[in-house]
Amino acid sequence: MNGVDRAASPTTTEDTPNAPGWVESSLDAILAGLPVAADKLAPLRASYLDCLAGCGRTQDLDAEHDACRKAFLGSLTSVLDLSAPDQRALEQKLEKLELDISSNI
Repeated sequence: MNGVDRAASPTTTEDTPNAPGWVESSLDAILAGLPVAADKLAPLRASYLDCLAGCGRTQDLDAEHDACRKAFLGSLTSVLDLSAPDQRALEQKLEKLELDISSNI
């Protein structure tokens, strides 16, 4: 059997963009205090992380992050009733996370 005859095997190269691991742990810390069941939060969290990972490295990275955050907050308000001050505090924490992402690219 030569190398051509072997079946293809998976590699360590990712097929889709991924956010760095520290982003996930930082987001988890931000979301830890929210009064929502983990099963309801998990798909919203995953969608937000996917959106962040898909943001390009363009001059308009901030606009892409803004769109991800707004979509996440919109989805989150469908499962959680946050007061306006609590929603703004959460938004500010997410903005800080996105700023950290931008500065580490």
